Amino acid sequence: MKNNTKKIVIGVVCLVVLVALFAVIWTKFGAKPTAGDKHITLEVVGSDGATTDYTLDTDAEFLRQAMDELGDQGFSYEGTDSDYGIMISSINGVTADYATDGAYWSLYVNDEYGMYGADAQPVTDGDKYTWKYELAQ
Repeated sequence: MKNNTKKIVIGVVCLVVLVALFAVIWTKFGAKPTAGDKHITLEVVGSDGATTDYTLDTDAEFLRQAMDELGDQGFSYEGTDSDYGIMISSINGVTADYATDGAYWSLYVNDEYGMYGADAQPVTDGDKYTWKYELAQ
């Protein structure tokens, strides 16, 4: 019986050593999270037609969160929150006032007219989001 106990103790010690070794290897070589798994481009087409591009690596779920991260690249926006999300009124200091001249900021996703606002637009790796100053027809 003493021999069986010795085998069990040796087996448990070997198991503990293997688990510890695996943990060290996993910590050193295992998958590491990256800052921003989604690479996106945000383009702004101003009232004069000039285009400014921003690139961002982000983990944002929605476009507004990604837009907030672009402040250190010189991107800025203003808007009014409502029950339907934010209504963008100004981007990079250029204000679109629909009541005055029919101007508004429209959102395009991969060159297609956006179906959501900034609060609800999902951020997907590789996508291009364009804010375009437009006049109502």
